[in-house]
Amino acid sequence: MSAPLLRIEELRVAFRGTGGLIEAVRGVDFGVAPGEVVGIVGESGSGKSLSMLAVMRLLGATARATGGRVIFDGEDLLAATEARMREIRGRDIAMVFQDPQSSLNPALTIGRQVTDVVRAHRRVSASEARRIAVEALERVGISEAGRRLDAYPHEFSGGMRQRALIAMAIACRPRLLIADEPTTALDVTVQAQIVELIAELRRDLGLAVIFISHNLHLVAEIVDRVVVMYGGKVVEDGPAADIELAARHPYTRLLRACVPSLHGPLGPLAAIEGAPPRLGRMPAGCPFAPRCPQAADACEREMPPLATDGARRIACWRPQ
Repeated sequence: MSAPLLRIEELRVAFRGTGGLIEAVRGVDFGVAPGEVVGIVGESGSGKSLSMLAVMRLLGATARATGGRVIFDGEDLLAATEARMREIRGRDIAMVFQDPQSSLNPALTIGRQVTDVVRAHRRVSASEARRIAVEALERVGISEAGRRLDAYPHEFSGGMRQRALIAMAIACRPRLLIADEPTTALDVTVQAQIVELIAELRRDLGLAVIFISHNLHLVAEIVDRVVVMYGGKVVEDGPAADIELAARHPYTRLLRACVPSLHGPLGPLAAIEGAPPRLGRMPAGCPFAPRCPQAADACEREMPPLATDGARRIACWRPQ
């Protein structure tokens, strides 16, 4: 494995509450190598998207990074000026959000929105920016791209809007693409098309990709490595094939069982009893202990370290 393009080291993110800071991301640590696809999996509230918003410095006024480092190509993004981050966003790191309906401006044409990204980062003429926009739309599979540039978002289907967002993201040839649950609002057939599109872009452009999802099976199809998050922490991290076939953390195993398989007989869906921990009410020990079917006393008393075991890292006192 080559040196990481992105290295997240002990990242902590907190929200401002009436009683002070409430920590939501609690020491997240992992890296992404050039050209590697890493999947981040976990339930809502596990800290997946929040961690990536911290990487992009898009947390807004209610949250802030309170610790750690985000090293991109040797530069700590948490220490960079806002002007420097504006240079990096869209040019070096691009992010695709899960809801294309709200991510596109309904008052501007698709072409205007793609060319604005291009001209913000590249010194090109309006005609050259339009040519680059057409090329980006064609690359993501939008037919008659030259004509579609003049269409508005409401004239596109949900799948086409998501493709347009991906076109905006790749127009300046970034080195890292962050896809934040890009298939959530789409039907199953279109989901498969978007997943295959991202896999193709990785192969054709050499992109490194971070793919965020609830669905472990979906992620395992296209990623090299899976990072499982729960309660604002990484609980398991390893090769996708290993985690898909033989997950070792109890949470990962239960998360996998919640998704129906296309192979074998159909049966009732599994469910993880209980609910994720609430912000500001994290247990003293392992955050999954209250829901874990194999929790012991030690699990409730102390958070297990993220220990390396071969090609994996696991935070569990009693791994499978």
